[in-house]
This record gives sequence, C-alpha cells and structure tokens, in this order.
Amino acid sequence: MRAWLIFALALVLSTQAHSEVRLPLPSPRPVRTPHFVSAEPPANSAAPALPAPATPPSGPLADVTLADIGFVNGLRFANLGGHRELFVPLPQRNDVTVSALVLALDDISAHEARRNLEVQVNDRTVAAIVLDGKSGGRIVRIPLGKTTPKNGYLKISFLYSGAATLDRCIDVRYVGDSLTIRPETAVEVDLGPRQLDVTTTAALMPRDVAVVLPGRRVAASEIAAAITVARSLIASGRRVTFYHGYGLVPELAKRDGEGRWTSGLILVGPLSDTIGLVDPPAARLAGDPGSVGMLAAVRIAGSPALLVSDGGVVRAGRLFSNPLLAAGRGIEEASVGDATPVSLPTDRVSFDQLGVASAEAEVFGRADLAAVIDMRRLPPGTRPSRLLLDVMVAPDGAGEKAVISTFVNERLLGSTVAAAGEATHLDLILPDGLVGTIANVRVLIQRDSAQGDCRFEPQGYPAQILGSSALVLTGADGAPHDFSDLTSHFSRQLELLLPAIAADQPDRVLDMVTEVAAQLSPDTAPLAVDFVPGGSAPLPDAPFIAVSDTPPAGTTPRVRFDLGRVAVTDHAGRTLLDLGGFVGGAVAQIVTAGDYPGLWIKPLSPNQSMPTPKDIHLDHGDVAFVDGSGVALAMSTERDTVVRISYPDQVSWLTVAGRFRSWIIAGLWLLVTAALLLTLQRMFRRRPAGKVD
Repeated sequence: MRAWLIFALALVLSTQAHSEVRLPLPSPRPVRTPHFVSAEPPANSAAPALPAPATPPSGPLADVTLADIGFVNGLRFANLGGHRELFVPLPQRNDVTVSALVLALDDISAHEARRNLEVQVNDRTVAAIVLDGKSGGRIVRIPLGKTTPKNGYLKISFLYSGAATLDRCIDVRYVGDSLTIRPETAVEVDLGPRQLDVTTTAALMPRDVAVVLPGRRVAASEIAAAITVARSLIASGRRVTFYHGYGLVPELAKRDGEGRWTSGLILVGPLSDTIGLVDPPAARLAGDPGSVGMLAAVRIAGSPALLVSDGGVVRAGRLFSNPLLAAGRGIEEASVGDATPVSLPTDRVSFDQLGVASAEAEVFGRADLAAVIDMRRLPPGTRPSRLLLDVMVAPDGAGEKAVISTFVNERLLGSTVAAAGEATHLDLILPDGLVGTIANVRVLIQRDSAQGDCRFEPQGYPAQILGSSALVLTGADGAPHDFSDLTSHFSRQLELLLPAIAADQPDRVLDMVTEVAAQLSPDTAPLAVDFVPGGSAPLPDAPFIAVSDTPPAGTTPRVRFDLGRVAVTDHAGRTLLDLGGFVGGAVAQIVTAGDYPGLWIKPLSPNQSMPTPKDIHLDHGDVAFVDGSGVALAMSTERDTVVRISYPDQVSWLTVAGRFRSWIIAGLWLLVTAALLLTLQRMFRRRPAGKVD
C-alpha cells in the first residue's frame, strides 16, 4: 500500500513538472508590491533628515514638494474618508526618474478607529499605511524604483478610509479624525547626468537659494536683476540669501552625502565673469549683450545652476515671473528681449484670472473651503471693494439644505442658504482696512446630516469655490494710509534708491530691501535701481523704496530724526519702545515725494547696514520699527489713539505741562480758591457797619 502511494505521488509531480514546462512564459513586468508601513510614531515629532536612497542616483536628486505645485497648506482628510489626485509636473526626459515619495503626515484621532491611507502612483498602488491617530510629524518613505512620468506628469492618488466598527452604519463625526499630508511632502527626482533646461532648473530649484553677485563693484542693473530674480523666488515660497563674490560658489554648489541638490544657485553677471566656475560646455549668447538679456542653465561642480545676465535694462530677470518661462522647456540658453505682461480688466477680475487655487471638500455635516487671494496680482491702481463668491454645493440625498457662511480674514461678511442644483452667489462688501496684501477667504458649509440609526451609509457631498468668483475693483489713486496701500502704486513701476555703499557691499542692504519689495510689489512689476551719494537726499522719479539717512526730497516724515532721540510712548507718557536700544535696526515709514508715494527706510546702524530678519510683515500701519527678528512694532500715526511718537530730548512747555499735569491742576484750584476767598472778604468789609439784612 505504501509503495502504491509513493508511486502515485511521483506520477503527480512528474505530470505537474511537464505541464509547467509546456506553459508559455509571461513577459517580464516590474513588480511593485505595496509597502505596509508600521504605525509606530517616531520618537521625535520633528521631521528627521531624509534617508538615503536605496540605489545610487545617476544625477543630482531634487525634491518637488506639495507646496511647490500650489498646495501651500497641504492636504487634509477627515470623517473616515477622502480621495485626492495630484499631478506633479516633471521633465519629459528618459533619464529623469522618480526614486521615492517622502510623506510627512499629521495623524490625529479623538477615538479609536481602523484607519488607513492608500497611495497610488500612476494608478498603481505603492503603499498602504496603517494610521493610529497619535502621530505628528511622521515621515514615511516609499521607494518607487525608477518610475518615469507620463506625458510630463506624475499622477499621485491618496485614498483615505476607515471604520470604527465592523458595521458600516456609524456617524463618521463620532471619531473626530484628521489626517493632514503636510506641504513638505516631496517627490524625490533623479535628474540624471545630462544638462537640464532653463525651465526645469528654475522649477526644481530647492527651497534655499543663493543669489551670487560679482565680487567687483556691482552695477545698478545687476542689483536690479538680482532683486527681480529674488522677488520671484520669494513669491514661490523659497528663501533667498545674497552673496558678494564668486569665491564661495564651489562650496555653495556642493551636494550632500546622498547626492541631494540641497541649495539652489543663481549667478548674476556677465558670462565672462564666470569663466572657470561653470562646467563645460559654457553657455553661448547670440546677439549684442547690451541689447538682450541672457538666461542660461549651467552646471557647477555637477550641480544645476542658472546664469542671469542683463544689460542696461532688466529683461532676463523678469522672465522668472513670466508665464513665458515655460517656453524654455528643452532650451539650455535663451536670449531675452522685451516682453509685455498680460493686462487684466480694471473693473472686475475672476479667481481664474488671478490664479487662485480651487478649493473643494466633502461635506459631512460641516466643511471649510479656503482660498487665498494675493492682492499684489490685482491690476495697477486698483483695490477690491466687493467680493462676488460662487459656491457650488451638491444636493443632499435626503433633501437637507446647506447653509453657507463666508469669512474674510476671519471676519464674517455674509451667510445664506445654498441653492439647489446651481451655484450659490454671494455679493459681499469689503470694509475699508479689512484686506491688506493678502485676503484669506474661508467658506463654512453646514448641513444636517441624516446619519445614524442605520438609515444611510456615511456619505459626504462635494462642495467647491468656483473659479468664476470675482473681485469688483475700484480706483486706488489716493494717498496711501497703510503699507498695503503701496501695492497698487508699486504695480506699475518701482524705483529703488539705495546708498552708494550698496555698489561695493550689496549684502548690507539687499536682504531687507528684497523682502520688502517682494511683500509690497508683484513679481511682474518693472524695477529699477539708482544709487544715492552719501549725505544727499534721494530724488524719486516714480513710486519708490528709498534707503538713506536723509529723507527723500519734498517729503514730510512721520518720524523725525532731527529732534533727538525717538521713542514710542502711550498717552500716560510711559515709554514702550526706545530707539536708543535699536542698534542695527531700521525704521520704515510711508512718505510722499510730490506725486510719488513710497517707503523710506532709515538704517539705525552707523555703517548703514540693514537688519536681516527671516520674515518682514508690512500690512497695516504707516510706521514700522524693524530689528533682526522682524517687525518689532507697526503703528498708524493717523488712527492710533493708544500710542504716539515722542522725542524725549525735546522739552517744550507742553511736555512739562503733561509731566506735571496733576500739580498744575492742584495749583490752579488753590489759586481759584484763594481768589474767591479774597473776593468774599472784600465784599464783607465794604458792608456798612450796623446794617442788618
């Protein structure tokens, strides 16, 4: 019996082996198994350094973040469900591949639930991540091998789902879950060994960028080109640092140990100044260098870099903020002539025309839609007066009405019941002073959800702010009262009046001037630079930003420095801010020189050095005191009733009267009382003797 079993088993194995040999072999396909990542949160909630790639890259590694493609606030999911699809633009080259997707997650849940995030790349699942609801700043690296983009894009899909019980009948609001995919979530791109084009180099440039000027005396046009380029980079969310001299270029061009492109590099100056720095082959320029600008993609020590060279007029630098930059795809060197920006209507401009990102969400009882409007994008000489908001809310299956409430900069402007089957239109008046350089629009949608008692499966209904929403504009030709009012004047033209020392030591003033110019002017505004000799007053010929010890000619400063020490006090005389302790700071104030409004910045350092804060927020107010950390105090000399500018060294009778006010009042009361007593005494003495009333 045992022999028969052994014989039968051998016969079956032999038959199976022969059948496998006869089957045709399938064509080989890349295998991408989903990566199940542990839900254990990291020990340190801070974002750790990115791990090294699994295989050595063939070229520099660049990171394209969600913020780079417009999702500055990242992506948020809630209510145990959600689905978002993103398309990441990448170069259309065979040697450019995607090596990894690095997710930065904030996972929070008030109650226990089984939740997960599925990630798809080009419609193929690459990871399924278990979520525990207790992770903040969690980093998940998903290797992608050598994935190539399709038609110039990499499609990424996020599918969020979860359940609190085995029964799907549950009110999803019970869990209190929130999953945020942070804006620093990045696609890791291997750029390959070949030279990149101008468009790709500018688009993939890292978050930190070094703008390097020649080590010699810098021309005004070169400073204008450097500020123009830096202003566009700041508008895209990058951090810019200026350097004077090419000596540090080899150090700045170094990549990290994993070959990652960590610092962008832009050289400003003629091609002849970069000989010996740029890897061969060097860029070529057709035409007269004085009549055209040059924008070239180069490599320095193997790292991508850009070379910007302009003649007497800034042309190449302005291409950074022009949509025509996309025309440089596949072009390594470009000659740039004059370009006319696209003009917008001056009476009404839509969200689509302003490039406002579309906001959408699934409504599970309540949802927020957020839109950020950059007022620097408005046509020159205009300001918003009304907001025309179009919101589309899908109808509820149970017929429940939705209520739409609109906030602008967290002020409630209007509320209405959502229309059924069509867009809901809201016409909202924008009060004066509410909107500065940025308008944050938040639309709150609320609806009674027919969930619970197992009547319906939990379901959200989509809502979206439509691109047909618009701003109604009015003229803004009056005198500016707040820093944000300068934006409409700087949109046409901006003149920078810098001290003559900036030509020899540009790094002393460029950091702060560029931050201010980036905040108060659009990156498309033409910009010119003029040097002011020491001790002379600037003479503006257009709306301006002036840096000098002396106020511009024809202006009346709101803060005067010819009256001694300057202090900010309350109305009781208590000192709140004393400029005597501001060593290395600066004072910025709105002034008007003839018909040209502008900003005068006075350095408080003896050598005219400017502070270099990481962020300068100038919005409301007409006077700002700036130190190395940012704006220490911003105030309005026209509206403030709490604080005022005082000059302690100037002692006038008003100052003395204010200081001894109580004593003076007491003395006056004594004098009045004494005078009254003397008068009564004289009256009694003049009465005839023996006369009785």
